[in-house]
Formats: sequence, C-alpha cells, structure tokens
Amino acid sequence: MMKKFIIDSDDFGVGKVTYNIDWENKIIKELVIFADEKTFENLSDDERGNWNWALYPPKLYFIEIPFELNSNKIIIPITDEILDDYDVALYFMSHNDIEGEFSIDPNEVFMFTGYTYILNKRLSLEVEINLKSY
Repeated sequence: MMKKFIIDSDDFGVGKVTYNIDWENKIIKELVIFADEKTFENLSDDERGNWNWALYPPKLYFIEIPFELNSNKIIIPITDEILDDYDVALYFMSHNDIEGEFSIDPNEVFMFTGYTYILNKRLSLEVEINLKSY
C-alpha cells in the first residue's frame, strides 16, 4: 500500500493521521492527514523549489461529513456545496479549497484525487493511505 500526499508533482509523504468514522450514523466525524514533517522540510528548504515560502507541512481535513455507502465503499464528491456546508480543505499556510473525489474502500484505504487552489493556482492533489495503519 502506497502512502502519498502529492501536490502538483511533489510528494510530501504522509505523517500523522487522525480519524474518527461513525459507521452507525454514517458521518466522518474527523479525518485529518498531515504531510510528513521531514519530507516537507526537504521540499521547503530548497531555495528554488515551489514550497520555499511555506512554514508548516500541509494537511488535508474533512470534519463532520455525512456519507452513504456504495458497494461497501464511501464515495464523496467534493463539490462547492460540500465546501459551503462542511469543514473541508487543504490547510497549507491558509485554508485552500479542494475539488475532486474522496473515497474509503472496505479495506479502509482512503483516496482523494482532485485539485486544490494555492496562491491562485489550480494544482493537482492526490492523497492515498491505508487508515488501518494509523
């Protein structure tokens, strides 16, 4: 199982992950994925790199989001409506909107594939982890 936290073409790795999924009431109470601290430092220390302005590693978060199961899989399209109604974003020195699709399969593999907006640029965002290993 690959762990990845890719913004644009840079993989920040995966550090701390916290999550609480209420399966009975079908609510993702909290899912927060932090990029790896050491990998972030390497990327942000590069004077000519894309991230030399950043002081802290990025984190992707989803708070209090209801879900439905589809073939034992959670699939949530992240739309403007979701962004307006729930606490969802990529925090990277500021709260950056995301768009795309969030899923958790029956083996608790989380995936997000889509985009984020950092400094007014639309960048690809891909995060994949096995929640069971946290």
